[in-house]
Amino acid sequence: MRWLAGTLLMWNVFAWADDPLHNTVDDAVLGANGYQLSGRVTEARAAAHAGSNGFKTLYRSARQLLTDGEEAVVELSISDYQWRTHVDSQGYWLLAQDTPLPLAPGWHAMSSIPPASSTARLLVPHPDNRIGIISDVDDTLVVSQVNAKSSLLRNSLMRPAEGRQAFAGTAELYTRIAASNPQPATMAVFYLSASPRQFTDNLRRFLAAQAFPQGVLLTKRWGEGSLTDQRSYKTARLEAVLAALPKVRFYLFGDDGEQDPEIYDQLRQRYPDRIAGIWIRRVNPNPARPRLPDQGDLGALAADPSLLR
Repeated sequence: MRWLAGTLLMWNVFAWADDPLHNTVDDAVLGANGYQLSGRVTEARAAAHAGSNGFKTLYRSARQLLTDGEEAVVELSISDYQWRTHVDSQGYWLLAQDTPLPLAPGWHAMSSIPPASSTARLLVPHPDNRIGIISDVDDTLVVSQVNAKSSLLRNSLMRPAEGRQAFAGTAELYTRIAASNPQPATMAVFYLSASPRQFTDNLRRFLAAQAFPQGVLLTKRWGEGSLTDQRSYKTARLEAVLAALPKVRFYLFGDDGEQDPEIYDQLRQRYPDRIAGIWIRRVNPNPARPRLPDQGDLGALAADPSLLR
Protein backbone atom coordinates (compact mmCIF):
# COMPACT_ATOMS: atom_id res chain seq x y z
CA MET A 1 0.00 0.00 0.00
CA ARG A 2 2.80 2.48 0.88
CA TRP A 3 4.62 1.95 -2.42
CA LEU A 4 1.36 2.46 -4.30
CA ALA A 5 0.58 5.75 -2.56
CA GLY A 6 4.09 7.03 -3.26
CA THR A 7 3.92 6.03 -6.91
CA LEU A 8 0.52 7.68 -7.39
CA LEU A 9 1.76 10.89 -5.79
CA MET A 10 4.87 10.98 -7.98
CA TRP A 11 2.80 10.49 -11.13
CA ASN A 12 0.45 13.25 -10.10
CA VAL A 13 3.29 15.70 -9.41
CA PHE A 14 4.92 15.10 -12.79
CA ALA A 15 1.66 15.06 -14.79
CA TRP A 16 1.45 17.70 -17.47
CA ALA A 17 -0.10 20.96 -16.30
CA ASP A 18 -2.34 23.32 -18.22
CA ASP A 19 -4.47 20.54 -19.71
CA PRO A 20 -7.91 21.55 -20.99
CA LEU A 21 -10.75 21.40 -18.47
CA HIS A 22 -13.61 18.97 -18.43
CA ASN A 23 -16.74 18.67 -16.31
CA THR A 24 -17.71 15.36 -14.71
CA VAL A 25 -21.47 15.86 -14.66
CA ASP A 26 -23.49 13.61 -12.35
CA ASP A 27 -26.63 11.81 -13.45
CA ALA A 28 -29.85 13.13 -11.93
CA VAL A 29 -33.56 12.44 -11.55
CA LEU A 30 -36.55 14.76 -11.73
CA GLY A 31 -38.63 13.78 -8.74
CA ALA A 32 -41.39 14.94 -6.43
CA ASN A 33 -38.95 17.29 -4.69
CA GLY A 34 -37.56 18.83 -7.87
CA TYR A 35 -34.07 18.19 -9.14
CA GLN A 36 -30.43 18.44 -8.14
CA LEU A 37 -27.74 18.88 -10.79
CA SER A 38 -24.10 18.56 -9.80
CA GLY A 39 -20.59 17.78 -10.97
CA ARG A 40 -16.91 18.63 -10.72
CA VAL A 41 -14.51 20.56 -12.96
CA THR A 42 -10.91 19.36 -13.27
CA GLU A 43 -8.15 19.26 -15.83
CA ALA A 44 -9.11 16.66 -18.42
CA ARG A 45 -8.08 13.20 -17.24
CA ALA A 46 -9.15 10.46 -19.64
CA ALA A 47 -9.73 6.94 -18.38
CA ALA A 48 -7.59 4.09 -19.70
CA HIS A 49 -8.45 2.71 -23.14
CA ALA A 50 -10.17 -0.66 -23.34
CA GLY A 51 -6.97 -2.47 -24.35
CA SER A 52 -4.61 -0.77 -21.89
CA ASN A 53 -2.33 -2.96 -19.79
CA GLY A 54 -2.27 -2.89 -16.01
CA PHE A 55 0.40 -0.23 -15.54
CA LYS A 56 -1.06 2.14 -18.13
CA THR A 57 -4.46 1.73 -16.50
CA LEU A 58 -2.97 2.38 -13.07
CA TYR A 59 -1.35 5.57 -14.36
CA ARG A 60 -4.63 6.81 -15.84
CA SER A 61 -6.56 5.87 -12.70
CA ALA A 62 -4.06 7.70 -10.51
CA ARG A 63 -4.36 10.87 -12.55
CA GLN A 64 -8.16 10.72 -12.33
CA LEU A 65 -8.12 10.11 -8.60
CA LEU A 66 -5.56 12.74 -7.60
CA THR A 67 -6.45 15.61 -9.93
CA ASP A 68 -7.47 18.78 -8.08
CA GLY A 69 -10.60 20.75 -8.85
CA GLU A 70 -10.25 23.83 -11.03
CA GLU A 71 -11.77 27.28 -10.80
CA ALA A 72 -14.44 27.70 -13.48
CA VAL A 73 -17.86 28.98 -14.42
CA VAL A 74 -20.14 26.12 -15.42
CA GLU A 75 -22.83 26.44 -18.06
CA LEU A 76 -25.31 23.56 -18.22
CA SER A 77 -28.25 22.94 -20.51
CA ILE A 78 -31.01 20.33 -20.79
CA SER A 79 -33.27 20.70 -23.80
CA ASP A 80 -34.24 24.41 -23.85
CA TYR A 81 -33.27 25.03 -20.19
CA GLN A 82 -29.97 26.59 -19.20
CA TRP A 83 -28.12 27.27 -15.96
CA ARG A 84 -24.90 29.04 -14.98
CA THR A 85 -22.99 28.64 -11.73
CA HIS A 86 -19.52 28.79 -10.15
CA VAL A 87 -17.59 25.88 -8.69
CA ASP A 88 -16.44 25.73 -5.07
CA SER A 89 -12.82 25.60 -3.88
CA GLN A 90 -12.53 21.90 -4.83
CA GLY A 91 -14.10 22.21 -8.25
CA TYR A 92 -17.55 20.96 -7.25
CA TRP A 93 -20.76 22.69 -8.31
CA LEU A 94 -24.43 22.22 -7.44
CA LEU A 95 -27.73 23.45 -8.88
CA ALA A 96 -30.85 22.49 -6.92
CA GLN A 97 -34.47 23.53 -7.36
CA ASP A 98 -37.62 22.24 -5.68
CA THR A 99 -39.76 23.09 -8.72
CA PRO A 100 -40.51 20.74 -11.64
CA LEU A 101 -39.21 21.02 -15.18
CA PRO A 102 -41.85 20.51 -17.91
CA LEU A 103 -39.95 17.73 -19.64
CA ALA A 104 -41.41 14.60 -21.20
CA PRO A 105 -40.71 11.24 -19.54
CA GLY A 106 -37.41 9.82 -20.69
CA TRP A 107 -33.66 10.33 -20.50
CA HIS A 108 -32.48 13.86 -21.28
CA ALA A 109 -28.81 14.43 -22.07
CA MET A 110 -27.03 17.32 -20.36
CA SER A 111 -24.71 19.65 -22.30
CA SER A 112 -21.93 21.45 -20.47
CA ILE A 113 -19.26 24.11 -20.73
CA PRO A 114 -16.52 23.08 -19.88
CA PRO A 115 -17.35 19.98 -21.95
CA ALA A 116 -18.67 16.93 -20.13
CA SER A 117 -16.16 14.14 -19.55
CA SER A 118 -18.84 11.60 -20.51
CA THR A 119 -22.56 11.75 -21.19
CA ALA A 120 -24.72 12.48 -18.15
CA ARG A 121 -28.51 12.30 -18.26
CA LEU A 122 -31.52 13.51 -16.32
CA LEU A 123 -34.18 10.85 -15.81
CA VAL A 124 -37.82 11.91 -15.98
CA PRO A 125 -39.57 8.69 -14.87
CA HIS A 126 -42.76 7.66 -16.61
CA PRO A 127 -45.71 8.09 -14.20
CA ASP A 128 -47.14 4.65 -15.09
CA ASN A 129 -44.03 2.81 -13.87
CA ARG A 130 -44.36 1.49 -10.33
CA ILE A 131 -41.30 -0.76 -9.97
CA GLY A 132 -37.69 0.43 -9.70
CA ILE A 133 -34.21 -0.83 -8.84
CA ILE A 134 -31.58 0.45 -6.46
CA SER A 135 -28.37 -1.53 -6.84
CA ASP A 136 -24.98 -1.48 -5.19
CA VAL A 137 -22.08 -1.79 -7.66
CA ASP A 138 -18.90 -3.29 -6.15
CA ASP A 139 -19.26 -7.04 -5.59
CA THR A 140 -22.92 -6.79 -6.59
CA LEU A 141 -22.56 -6.06 -10.31
CA VAL A 142 -18.79 -6.08 -10.77
CA VAL A 143 -16.17 -8.33 -9.19
CA SER A 144 -14.18 -6.03 -6.88
CA GLN A 145 -13.23 -8.25 -3.90
CA VAL A 146 -13.70 -5.50 -1.35
CA ASN A 147 -12.65 -7.81 1.49
CA ALA A 148 -9.23 -8.46 -0.11
CA LYS A 149 -7.58 -5.05 -0.33
CA SER A 150 -4.81 -5.96 -2.78
CA SER A 151 -7.36 -7.55 -5.11
CA LEU A 152 -9.65 -4.55 -4.70
CA LEU A 153 -6.87 -2.17 -5.75
CA ARG A 154 -5.95 -4.36 -8.70
CA ASN A 155 -9.56 -4.66 -9.89
CA SER A 156 -10.38 -0.98 -9.34
CA LEU A 157 -7.18 0.69 -10.51
CA MET A 158 -5.41 -1.66 -12.90
CA ARG A 159 -8.22 -2.91 -15.15
CA PRO A 160 -9.91 -0.70 -17.75
CA ALA A 161 -13.68 -0.45 -17.47
CA GLU A 162 -14.33 -2.85 -20.35
CA GLY A 163 -11.94 -5.42 -18.85
CA ARG A 164 -13.65 -5.67 -15.48
CA GLN A 165 -15.63 -8.82 -14.72
CA ALA A 166 -19.40 -8.58 -14.29
CA PHE A 167 -21.38 -11.22 -12.41
CA ALA A 168 -23.16 -13.43 -14.90
CA GLY A 169 -26.87 -12.93 -15.40
CA THR A 170 -27.24 -9.71 -13.42
CA ALA A 171 -27.67 -7.35 -16.39
CA GLU A 172 -30.24 -9.70 -17.89
CA LEU A 173 -32.07 -9.86 -14.56
CA TYR A 174 -32.32 -6.06 -14.30
CA THR A 175 -33.54 -5.87 -17.89
CA ARG A 176 -36.22 -8.44 -17.11
CA ILE A 177 -37.39 -6.41 -14.11
CA ALA A 178 -37.54 -3.30 -16.29
CA ALA A 179 -39.84 -5.17 -18.68
CA SER A 180 -42.40 -5.58 -15.88
CA ASN A 181 -43.16 -1.85 -16.17
CA PRO A 182 -45.45 -0.33 -18.82
CA GLN A 183 -42.54 1.85 -20.02
CA PRO A 184 -39.34 -0.18 -19.44
CA ALA A 185 -36.98 2.37 -21.00
CA THR A 186 -37.83 4.94 -18.33
CA MET A 187 -37.77 2.64 -15.30
CA ALA A 188 -36.21 4.23 -12.23
CA VAL A 189 -32.82 2.50 -11.94
CA PHE A 190 -30.17 3.75 -9.53
CA TYR A 191 -26.63 2.41 -9.30
CA LEU A 192 -25.38 3.40 -5.84
CA SER A 193 -21.61 3.24 -5.54
CA ALA A 194 -19.19 4.22 -2.77
CA SER A 195 -16.54 4.83 -5.44
CA PRO A 196 -15.32 8.45 -5.67
CA ARG A 197 -16.81 10.69 -8.34
CA GLN A 198 -13.43 10.69 -10.08
CA PHE A 199 -14.36 7.20 -11.34
CA THR A 200 -17.77 8.17 -12.72
CA ASP A 201 -16.62 7.85 -16.34
CA ASN A 202 -15.09 4.42 -15.69
CA LEU A 203 -18.29 3.10 -14.11
CA ARG A 204 -20.44 4.43 -16.95
CA ARG A 205 -18.26 2.60 -19.44
CA PHE A 206 -18.49 -0.62 -17.44
CA LEU A 207 -22.29 -0.46 -17.21
CA ALA A 208 -22.61 0.25 -20.93
CA ALA A 209 -20.14 -2.47 -21.93
CA GLN A 210 -22.04 -5.05 -19.87
CA ALA A 211 -25.47 -3.94 -21.21
CA PHE A 212 -26.97 -2.95 -17.88
CA PRO A 213 -30.16 -0.87 -18.18
CA GLN A 214 -29.69 2.88 -18.37
CA GLY A 215 -29.70 4.23 -14.82
CA VAL A 216 -28.78 7.10 -12.54
CA LEU A 217 -25.22 6.53 -11.31
CA LEU A 218 -24.70 7.85 -7.78
CA THR A 219 -21.06 8.11 -6.71
CA LYS A 220 -19.42 9.55 -3.64
CA ARG A 221 -17.75 12.91 -3.22
CA TRP A 222 -14.19 12.44 -2.01
CA GLY A 223 -14.17 13.13 1.72
CA GLU A 224 -17.94 12.60 2.08
CA GLY A 225 -17.95 10.68 5.35
CA SER A 226 -15.61 7.84 6.26
CA LEU A 227 -13.98 5.72 3.56
CA THR A 228 -14.66 2.59 5.60
CA ASP A 229 -18.10 3.26 7.14
CA GLN A 230 -20.61 3.49 4.31
CA ARG A 231 -23.79 3.17 6.40
CA SER A 232 -24.66 6.86 6.75
CA TYR A 233 -23.69 7.66 3.15
CA LYS A 234 -25.78 4.87 1.64
CA THR A 235 -28.73 5.38 3.96
CA ALA A 236 -28.95 9.07 3.07
CA ARG A 237 -28.81 8.29 -0.66
CA LEU A 238 -31.43 5.54 -0.37
CA GLU A 239 -33.83 7.77 1.56
CA ALA A 240 -33.35 10.57 -0.98
CA VAL A 241 -34.35 8.22 -3.81
CA LEU A 242 -37.46 7.07 -1.95
CA ALA A 243 -38.45 10.69 -1.27
CA ALA A 244 -37.93 11.68 -4.90
CA LEU A 245 -40.17 8.90 -6.26
CA PRO A 246 -42.89 8.27 -3.64
CA LYS A 247 -45.08 6.11 -5.89
CA VAL A 248 -42.36 3.64 -6.85
CA ARG A 249 -41.57 0.39 -5.03
CA PHE A 250 -37.93 -0.66 -5.28
CA TYR A 251 -36.02 -3.89 -5.44
CA LEU A 252 -32.78 -3.49 -3.47
CA PHE A 253 -29.70 -5.38 -4.66
CA GLY A 254 -26.44 -5.59 -2.73
CA ASP A 255 -23.82 -7.91 -1.28
CA ASP A 256 -22.73 -9.06 2.16
CA GLY A 257 -19.11 -7.94 1.79
CA GLU A 258 -19.83 -4.87 3.92
CA GLN A 259 -23.12 -3.56 5.37
CA ASP A 260 -25.70 -3.78 2.60
CA PRO A 261 -27.85 -6.41 4.37
CA GLU A 262 -28.10 -4.34 7.56
CA ILE A 263 -28.65 -1.05 5.70
CA TYR A 264 -31.40 -2.53 3.54
CA ASP A 265 -33.06 -4.26 6.50
CA GLN A 266 -33.30 -0.99 8.43
CA LEU A 267 -34.67 0.78 5.37
CA ARG A 268 -37.40 -1.83 4.94
CA GLN A 269 -38.32 -1.54 8.60
CA ARG A 270 -38.81 2.22 8.17
CA TYR A 271 -40.49 2.06 4.76
CA PRO A 272 -42.11 -1.40 4.51
CA ASP A 273 -44.49 -0.44 1.71
CA ARG A 274 -41.70 0.95 -0.49
CA ILE A 275 -39.48 -2.12 -0.72
CA ALA A 276 -40.50 -4.80 -3.24
CA GLY A 277 -37.70 -7.19 -2.22
CA ILE A 278 -34.09 -7.44 -1.07
CA TRP A 279 -31.51 -9.64 -2.79
CA ILE A 280 -27.95 -10.06 -1.51
CA ARG A 281 -24.94 -11.57 -3.28
CA ARG A 282 -22.95 -13.86 -0.96
CA VAL A 283 -19.30 -12.79 -1.24
CA ASN A 284 -18.16 -12.53 2.37
CA PRO A 285 -15.42 -15.10 3.12
CA ASN A 286 -16.61 -15.49 6.71
CA PRO A 287 -19.00 -18.47 6.87
CA ALA A 288 -20.42 -17.07 10.12
CA ARG A 289 -21.63 -13.88 8.39
CA PRO A 290 -25.31 -13.73 9.43
CA ARG A 291 -28.05 -13.82 6.82
CA LEU A 292 -31.01 -11.61 7.59
CA PRO A 293 -34.57 -12.87 7.14
CA ASP A 294 -36.48 -12.16 3.93
CA GLN A 295 -33.32 -11.39 1.95
CA GLY A 296 -32.87 -13.63 -1.06
CA ASP A 297 -29.66 -14.86 -2.69
CA LEU A 298 -28.80 -12.64 -5.67
CA GLY A 299 -26.53 -15.25 -7.22
CA ALA A 300 -29.38 -17.79 -7.23
CA LEU A 301 -31.81 -15.20 -8.60
CA ALA A 302 -29.48 -14.20 -11.46
CA ALA A 303 -29.23 -17.89 -12.40
CA ASP A 304 -33.01 -18.41 -12.14
CA PRO A 305 -35.04 -15.16 -12.47
CA SER A 306 -38.27 -17.08 -11.86
CA LEU A 307 -37.36 -16.88 -8.15
CA LEU A 308 -38.24 -13.17 -8.17
CA ARG A 309 -41.06 -12.39 -5.81
